Amino acid sequence: MKSRRRNISVFSISALDLFAAALAAFILIVLVLFPYYNKGGTDVSMEELEDLVKKRRLAASTQQTDMSQIRALRSEIRLLDKQYRTSEANMSEIEKKLQEVLKHTTEIVIPDPQPLPDPEPIPDPEPEPIPEPPRSVNRGVEFSILGLGTNEKNVAIVVDMSGSMKSHGTNVVRALHEIVDMMQADHKFVIIGYRGGPSYSLYPSNGRQATATPSMVQGARSFVDNLPRKFGGGTPTQTAMLKTLNLNPDAIILISDGAPDDGSPRSIVSNITKRNRGRAEIHTVAIGDYTKDKRLTLFLQEMARNNKGDFVGRAR
Repeated sequence: MKSRRRNISVFSISALDLFAAALAAFILIVLVLFPYYNKGGTDVSMEELEDLVKKRRLAASTQQTDMSQIRALRSEIRLLDKQYRTSEANMSEIEKKLQEVLKHTTEIVIPDPQPLPDPEPIPDPEPEPIPEPPRSVNRGVEFSILGLGTNEKNVAIVVDMSGSMKSHGTNVVRALHEIVDMMQADHKFVIIGYRGGPSYSLYPSNGRQATATPSMVQGARSFVDNLPRKFGGGTPTQTAMLKTLNLNPDAIILISDGAPDDGSPRSIVSNITKRNRGRAEIHTVAIGDYTKDKRLTLFLQEMARNNKGDFVGRAR
């Protein structure tokens, strides 16, 4: 018995129907979506896209440049801030050192200048006749002290307290009382007594000019009353006058009974005159029998004449 031959069909009618239906559906979808095809893409051309890319790259490059500049500015600001802080620290250090220098400066005590050395001795010329000293010099001044006329309000009284003054104690006290009693409320004064050493007796005790209040004047009278018991030693007039000039008085009244022993009279007059430079009036008073001591009288006369002052003698 022969076997039946089979016919094999690759595609069945059902498969063909399926493919046809799918194709029809695809075509239908394409037809439906075709009007929207261009809208789903982009209308921008390639040239426009390239131009847009260039612009974006340029903007990015500009932004990077700006950021670089900002970073540079920040770095410069940090550097300036560091420099400012350094300068501020240096200024603080300088101010601190300046304060220390000022403090040390105020603590410095300027010593009294040493007397200038005597020049080569020059033989004294023949003494000139000694004129009788004036007893009153009132040149239209506000008041006169022992006949010494002055308008100055700031007065230093320099008193020789050497051993030779012991014999003139009463005369010295009386003369000083007259000077002190002439002080008014708008005057300032100081009394500087000097003797060998040199050593000093001062009123006020700090050695500075004080206003002539009634209590100060009374205290000065008591101080003067006690001076004679302290007389003794040599006559360092030059040293005492240099010390007095350091106080910058407007007028000085020098009272002495003998020539100085810390330099020749001529060199002392020259030194004091150079140091004074015409700033203070220097008046001189010779105590005792001055007419017999030509050396003393010429010394005091020249001292007064070279420094806008007057000279008087006080014999009793």
